Parts: sequence; C-alpha cells; structure tokens
Amino acid sequence: MQDIRNTLYVQTDGAILRLDHDTVLVTKDKETLHQVPLIHVESIVGIGRVTFTSPLLERCSQTGRTVVKMTGQGRFVYRLEGPKSGNVLLRMAQFQAAVDPVRATPVVQAIVAGKLYNSRQNLLRSARDSRRSESQNLLREAAEDIGRDLRRLDQICDISALRGVEGINAKRYFSVFRHQFSDMDDEFTRFEHRSRRPPRDPMNCLLSFLYALLTNDALSAAESVGLDPQVGFLHVLRPGRPSLALDLMEELRPMLADRIAITLVNRRQIGRHHFEWLPGGAVSLTEQGRKVLIAAYQVRKKDEVIHPLLQKKVPIAQLLPIQARLLARAIRRDHVKYVPLFHKA
Repeated sequence: MQDIRNTLYVQTDGAILRLDHDTVLVTKDKETLHQVPLIHVESIVGIGRVTFTSPLLERCSQTGRTVVKMTGQGRFVYRLEGPKSGNVLLRMAQFQAAVDPVRATPVVQAIVAGKLYNSRQNLLRSARDSRRSESQNLLREAAEDIGRDLRRLDQICDISALRGVEGINAKRYFSVFRHQFSDMDDEFTRFEHRSRRPPRDPMNCLLSFLYALLTNDALSAAESVGLDPQVGFLHVLRPGRPSLALDLMEELRPMLADRIAITLVNRRQIGRHHFEWLPGGAVSLTEQGRKVLIAAYQVRKKDEVIHPLLQKKVPIAQLLPIQARLLARAIRRDHVKYVPLFHKA
C-alpha cells in the first residue's frame, strides 16, 4: 500500500476500506493494516479483491474524491465520483471542436507530434545506454524513421491519415522495444509485439498495468479542468471508452510508463518471480509485483522536468493537469493552438 502524492493504492487481497470519523482505515480479518486522514487523500485505487464500505464511498462522493476499482491484472472495473462541477460551456465547446475537422485536426497533429517526439527520445536514450552495436543501430534507425514522419506531420491535414501515421510509428517503436533491455537474450524479456486483453508475456503485462495507472491519472486530469474524458480527438469515440483521457496520456507513455518498465527490468528490480502464468496463456503480476510497480510509478511522478512552454521545472505528476489546461484553453479560444509536451530524455 502507498499513499504517496494523495493517491491511496490498496491491493492486499481481502482488505476492507472503511471510514472511521475522518480517517480511512484499511483492515483485514479485523486487523488494521493502514490508516490515513481523509484530508490527505485525493483519490483511492483498489486493486484486486479489495472492498469499500458504503459510508466511505458516500463520503468520497460528497467531497469530490475519486474511487477507482481495478482487477489484479490492471483492468478497469468501475470509477466512482461525485456530481459534475465542470464548466458546461467548455464541454459544449469540446463537443463542437471534436466534430469540426478544422478545429480537431491541429489538436490531433499536436498529440501525435508529442507522442512521436517522446518515443523517438526514448529510443535514442536507450541507444546511448546500450552496449550492443546491433541494438544501437536498430534503435537509431527506428528513431530516424519516426523523426522523418514527425517532421511531415504539419503537412497531413486529414485526421484518419494522422491516425494511420500514429499507428505505423507505434508498430515501428514496439518492433525494437526489446532492444532497450540490457539482457534481451533472456526469455523473460521476450517482446515481439503489443498483446492486450490479456497480455501474453511479462513485458506486455508490465506495460498494460502501467498504462492502466496512467489512464486513471489522465481521467482525473481531464475532469479537474472540466473536460469530458469520453470525448477525444485522436481516439475514435466508442461507448465506454475514455477517448480524451487516452489522448492526453499518449505524450506521457514513453517518458513515464515505458521508461519505468525499461528501468525496472534493466536494474533487475522486477523479475520472473513477480509474474504468474494463468490458464489460457495470460500473464499477470503477483501482489508483490504490483507493489514494486506502483511504488516505482509514484517515485517517478515525483521527478521534476522542465516544461517546454512554462520554462520551469514541474513534477511529472503535474504534467497531465497542465496539458489538460492547455487543451481546455485551445478549445475555448479560437486561434490558440494546443501545445504538446516535448520531453528531451
């Protein structure tokens, strides 16, 4: 369990979260495992067989605190939040912009540019760190191919074509992903392509769980500025899909989720014993594996980076809320462009 940076993560099987006056108690078999004043908690994430009592859910709803339930494999189950307080005029402007190609195209261009730039930086950093000449060459070649598409994005004015460019470069990026591991000959680091629902190997399991944590943070960031997380620009609208949250997280995937996975594996902080193979071929993190991953995720969010637009250091935890505000500003005002996050690794 961690309650770092106002998010309380609980993943102990059989744990019950209850409200005791103004304190959140985490108990199991009538034993108190953890307690934290409610005033210090911004959101609660329960992972696996974790139960919330009704009084706690009601208080969180009334006070605007988010409660999220995820499976042990990192799949979203439900999200509880109180009454919407977002600006209805902003949401109307968001809906109008999402269906207007003239307004939506620059937003999609910016999101794809941010993702491609940060993906390229990730590959170049790994190429510098690698001791294998073959891996260095493959990573740099992929980075150069991504850079070539990045430079021509402003010439592509069709949203479907932009989605195609994003998809092609995602495949290009993941085709060399395994070369970012220091011991890529180990069967444990086998990674051929992205496999989801369910992940079929430890590396895909690692990425899927990190992406689930990042999606939850992106949802909160969108709602914090009054945007509707369901109505996005890059991701196609589908019932139940948080398209805008997925849009916002694209720029942070390489620098946050992917980099954490690479670092944990290369430093041997996570290994084969942190995973379990389920019937049917799915791979899942063990409770200890999730603990290592959540701790690394929260520590990484404390790191500071220079925001290219603000020109000052900010914690990584603040990047999603900042980008959400920049997107809201671009939606509200004509002739104001959304500025993507470019992070130099």
